Amino acid sequence: MIEISSSEQISNKYKTNPNFLLREIGGEYVLIPVGEAGILNNSVISLNETSQFLWEMFMTPSTLEDVIVKAKEAYSAPEGIIEQEVKSFAEAYLEVGLLLKEE
Repeated sequence: MIEISSSEQISNKYKTNPNFLLREIGGEYVLIPVGEAGILNNSVISLNETSQFLWEMFMTPSTLEDVIVKAKEAYSAPEGIIEQEVKSFAEAYLEVGLLLKEE
């Protein structure tokens, strides 16, 4: 499992994998694999509202801290929850190649 350290949260930028396109189909948001990803993964990935929001935030290369600030503007949650959710999203999506570390 990929774990992002506190120093990586501040300095590293992450971006969405361009081989997955965000589309709205019938009121639901999904990621559709294209290019090489489409060859390997012939299915769509359904996103909930929060995952869709985070995907859109990472469409522009961003640090976790940048995304946390934007998420706090859009959502209210008990202290520490938004930070943990953004970090968990990034770690999970990095693990499966949906997010990429900006070089």
